[in-house]
Amino acid sequence: EVQAADRRHLWHPYTSATSPPTCLVVDRAEGVRLFLEDGRVLIDGMSSWWAAVHGYAVPELDAAAAAQLGRMSHVMFGGLTHRPAVELGELLVGLTP
Repeated sequence: EVQAADRRHLWHPYTSATSPPTCLVVDRAEGVRLFLEDGRVLIDGMSSWWAAVHGYAVPELDAAAAAQLGRMSHVMFGGLTHRPAVELGELLVGLTP
């Protein structure tokens, strides 16, 4: 069972490491809704950082993420850079006063 394995192997931020609560198991997410494995649907009022702004399963964002993951998922900035980071930086600076 997912919840039992979760309890044995994972620690979730802001929870007790010695007496963690049982987590809800999310099957999928769309817009502001979380669809749980047990069939319940929740509105994600807490939201994660990115879903608060954009929602879940936005086709344009999913396509952009998939394209980027096909090239590289993550690179530390310690002495390294990459075109998507530079392009985003330029865009953000252009949007600010």
